[in-house]
Amino acid sequence: MRMALPQIKHRKENLTLHPAVTVHSQTANPTSRQKKFSMPCLLAELLIDIVTRLSPKDLVSFMCVSKEWKATIQDPQFAISHLQRSIKTKSHPIILLIPSTPMSCYFSLNFSHNDTTSGKVLKIKLPWEQPLLTRDLIFGYCNGLVCIHDGEGFLLWNPSIHKFKRIPSSPSSIHGHEDSYGGFGYDSVNDDYKLVSFLQFHPHYEVHIYSLKSDAWKIIQAFPPEDFVLHSNGVFLKGALHWLVHHETDDERMIILTLDLASEDFSKFPVPFHMFPDLISLKSGTSDLADLISLVVMGGYLCIYLVECRSKALIMKEYGVAESWTKFYSFDKWVYDYKPLMLSSCGKMVLFEEDSSRLAWYDLQNGTQKPVRIYGMPEIFDTITSVGSIHLLGSLIRRRDNF
Repeated sequence: MRMALPQIKHRKENLTLHPAVTVHSQTANPTSRQKKFSMPCLLAELLIDIVTRLSPKDLVSFMCVSKEWKATIQDPQFAISHLQRSIKTKSHPIILLIPSTPMSCYFSLNFSHNDTTSGKVLKIKLPWEQPLLTRDLIFGYCNGLVCIHDGEGFLLWNPSIHKFKRIPSSPSSIHGHEDSYGGFGYDSVNDDYKLVSFLQFHPHYEVHIYSLKSDAWKIIQAFPPEDFVLHSNGVFLKGALHWLVHHETDDERMIILTLDLASEDFSKFPVPFHMFPDLISLKSGTSDLADLISLVVMGGYLCIYLVECRSKALIMKEYGVAESWTKFYSFDKWVYDYKPLMLSSCGKMVLFEEDSSRLAWYDLQNGTQKPVRIYGMPEIFDTITSVGSIHLLGSLIRRRDNF
């Protein structure tokens, strides 16, 4: 007898577990006939637990098994459960190399959080025709989704399942105002992905937010800090987007600006300059401090790091607490364009992108480095690390299958 997957969203009175079996909820008095079917119920729940462990690619294939499987895998709640398990177990990571020159493809690495120093790169054709992909178009990424901006509009792209959705630019942008910086993240309170775009109207920014759930743009409050300017797109952590911003005339005055995607309210953290004693002295006459310091998320923590010179990084151990900034790593040697990407599965090593052309593991305990030797990579690239997901698996566009 065929076992169907249970529906994710339970009804109040009945839970459908099998085409021929309906088991009443615990509020009803069980009869001998209902008890007879307790084993299929347990088996179905076990099956769901197993299926959430599968890779996004496998789940797409399993949708062809039956209508019940397809309906369950496409259920938004199943996508959330699959993502939560993947994040918790650090499974199904995606490592994308985005070329510096426009191309109709991208590169994917097939090694995960296991400290490996070798691997295979896959060259995969994009599922859309235009725009050609380049690292300058990356607007943000979150939960396996990548947001791309080409000046005319946006794309939400899930490289794990080769699906994408086109999003037009906000109305103000269409009327002669170019989007500058912004970010992309997930509002878990409202189960909604949101895209934030700052439009510059001197001397202030206008903040536009796109909601995937409503498929519409809206304008919220103006950019709050006076005389502060953005210089990069935001990073997502704990339901909020974060940007490094500096004062228009004094780049030694920097803050971390945050936007809570649920409440859509701004707040800010101070940048702990006192923990970078060499930063001011290393500043050259032609470089801004904004070019020497950057912001990422590492192992679930907000991380500030020096891009070059004697590289150093801090992590905020307790989110929102300025006193909790702690040294993450520090190099004695001079480095250039060092970008931390992800922690190893044991948490003792960090994968770095070096000079946009190489990858290497750095041991946090003994300070040694292991270069990653992978052939077939583009010469110059930007690296995206995230977790594979099945978000956007609904009735969105898919042009090509290049798994």
